Amino acid sequence: MRWEWIGLAAASGLAAVDLALFAWVGLDVGGLSRTAAGAMVLGSFVVGYAALGWVGGKLWSARQRARAHRARIQAQLEALEDSRARLAQAEKLAALGRLAAGIAHEVRNPLGVIRASASMVQEAFDRGSDDHRACDLIRDEIDRLDGLIAALLTFAKPTRMTLGETEVGPVVERAAALAEEATGGLSVRRDVAPLSVRADADLLVQVLLGLVVNAAEAGARAVTITAAEGEGVLRVEVADDGPGIEDVDLPRLFEPFFTTKETGTGLGLSMALRMVEAHGGGIDFAPRGGIEGGARFVVTLPAAGPSRAVEAA
Repeated sequence: MRWEWIGLAAASGLAAVDLALFAWVGLDVGGLSRTAAGAMVLGSFVVGYAALGWVGGKLWSARQRARAHRARIQAQLEALEDSRARLAQAEKLAALGRLAAGIAHEVRNPLGVIRASASMVQEAFDRGSDDHRACDLIRDEIDRLDGLIAALLTFAKPTRMTLGETEVGPVVERAAALAEEATGGLSVRRDVAPLSVRADADLLVQVLLGLVVNAAEAGARAVTITAAEGEGVLRVEVADDGPGIEDVDLPRLFEPFFTTKETGTGLGLSMALRMVEAHGGGIDFAPRGGIEGGARFVVTLPAAGPSRAVEAA
């Protein structure tokens, strides 16, 4: 509906009301209209009201268009910023892939030689001696570095998904059982409705397992996994009763190599995010959203699966 016509109609009605008031207070409006000058005055009065209403409607319409344009521009700017961030992340991951390949070639083989040499040298020392313990330390550190290289290669290597109709309940149950076994005393509560999603079951288990293990390593004693579906989107929440995450760390939460733990590669959340995004979904973090003020990660997936087959690259 055009606001100009609404303004014209409203102003014309207001002019009619004013003329009626004039007549009510004793002004001979009818007699005034019978003279040329009076008719001109009345006509100017009505036209002035109508023009004012028309201009007011135009201004309101322009304001509405300006609001719509501003909202559209804001949405485009946000989409552009999101695209820029994704491009920067893709470039970072591409550089990481090249770095990982170089490390695997230049570092891993020499590390194997050093470890084997340390084992041979260790045989010449008595067990329990300082030299024997030093060789153990060398081997342990080499194993740690080899694990880091393996994590880099896993992170940089594209993992092709095998999509299929996947029951959510068994996926959550498998991830929870593996997490309880890996962490010992962690309690994992499941609250999952009978749902299904088109996804790679193994990758989803890996994502949920990583989130639960992260909660345990952060000091959580209980974790709750819930799943529900609405408007074609599956939401899986992993909430814990741990200390949560500091606000200052939130912007870097999914950044590769960022970690607040003394040990670890800082690749777990980055890998989880990539796997979920490969399914066409995402992971959000809600500080103080879990049990007793812990943390809550929300995994969202399209129930119908990704729009096209992609790699978790």
